[in-house]
Amino acid sequence: MRRSVLTLWGPFLAALAVVFWLSSLSVVPGAHYFWDKLLHTVGYAVLGVLALRAFHGGFERLRPEPTLYAALAVILWGISDEIHQSFVPGRDASPWDVAADAVGFVIATFVFATLVFATLRSRPARAERPR
Repeated sequence: MRRSVLTLWGPFLAALAVVFWLSSLSVVPGAHYFWDKLLHTVGYAVLGVLALRAFHGGFERLRPEPTLYAALAVILWGISDEIHQSFVPGRDASPWDVAADAVGFVIATFVFATLVFATLRSRPARAERPR
C-alpha cells in the first residue's frame, strides 16, 4: 500500500518542530524530574523511528541507504539543536547530549526492526501467481 507524502513525512516533521520548540524554552516544564540524557535518548529514539518510517516509505525492512539518511537527518538535527540551545538564555550546548541523541537513534533502529518484523509476521501470506 502506497502512503502519501504527508502521512509519511508529517509525523517526522512535526516531531522536529516539537524538538525545536522545546529547545527554544529557557526551562522545559517537567524536565527537572528526569535525567537530561534519558530525555535526549528517549526523545531521539521516537524521532528516529519516525525518521526511519519516513525514509523507508513506511514500516518496511531496513535497508542501508534509507537507514543512513535517517541517521544523518536525526544526528544532524541533534547537532543543530545543541547549537540552537546555545543561544537560548539558561540553556547550553553539550556534545554529550548529541551522544545521547545518537544512542536514541540506535535504539530506534532496533525498535523499528522489531515493529517491521511484527508487521510482516501478521500479514497474511500472499499466494504466488503462476508464471
